Amino acid sequence: MTRVYPYLRPPADVVTTGPWSRLTPDGSELLPDTLLDWDYSTTLSLHRPVTVDGLRLRQLSGLAEDAEVDLSVQWYSTSSLLRGQAWRLTLPVDDAFEAPVDFRLPGDDLGGTLELVTNVVLRAPGSGRSQAAARRAGSVLWSDRQRVLLEGDNTLFPIATADFHDLPYPTGAGWYLHIDEDLEGAALGSILLLVNERHEVVMRAVEAAASPTEADRRVLSTLRADVLRSLVERALTDEDLTEETDHPVGSLGALLTTVVRNAFPAFSMEALRRERQTAPALFSSRLQETAQLLVGP
Repeated sequence: MTRVYPYLRPPADVVTTGPWSRLTPDGSELLPDTLLDWDYSTTLSLHRPVTVDGLRLRQLSGLAEDAEVDLSVQWYSTSSLLRGQAWRLTLPVDDAFEAPVDFRLPGDDLGGTLELVTNVVLRAPGSGRSQAAARRAGSVLWSDRQRVLLEGDNTLFPIATADFHDLPYPTGAGWYLHIDEDLEGAALGSILLLVNERHEVVMRAVEAAASPTEADRRVLSTLRADVLRSLVERALTDEDLTEETDHPVGSLGALLTTVVRNAFPAFSMEALRRERQTAPALFSSRLQETAQLLVGP
């Protein structure tokens, strides 16, 4: 299905991209669809060539030349449920402007499928724009995405199915996220997402995660949001866990700290703890926002 935007967008050829590549000990190689040699200790060094016709992009979007436009790359990991902005550059008005993308992603933030989304985004519309032009900061003018499967056996935490009738969990629940108590333990072995085999809707969505229907996407979005909530609340309920605490790379403590930092970059853990205690409804809404519950694919 083609998405219809409520504002002018330029043709796709205003941005020219080359393939994603990764830096290896032997040099550089094209980024494959599956990284069989990946594990959580592997830092991904990624780059790709990009050329943008900045003037033409603005003109065909109905924007003035003084419009502020950014080229950025967002990443999202399906297993760790972390996301963030990997790279950003303000685009000048020049045509044929070369903007080589280059960044690193630490392995202990990743797992499952890594999604890389390259966007041209409006930061400020400037003066004299067309009535049909985008006006809100954050409006996406151009986008492309690539998915890379990281070796399934090495995801940050495994997913398993089980019949909740045989386990001490509510039989009507869709899933249960088990989190160990030992913050020094390896994140890989400290977290387990159990999916209830009796819950047909959830099971169908999880089994179709590689090619979900619209209904499956809603279920998966709800699942991911709930897992993020569980991880954040696990971090905030442990008073010993702070930004200053030094946990080993790949440990549960390091993962939980990273989850909170990436989910709420503008808040300290202490501020989040206070809000969770004094304004739980607001805190819940903030979690929905950061998890992008029922938003997008």
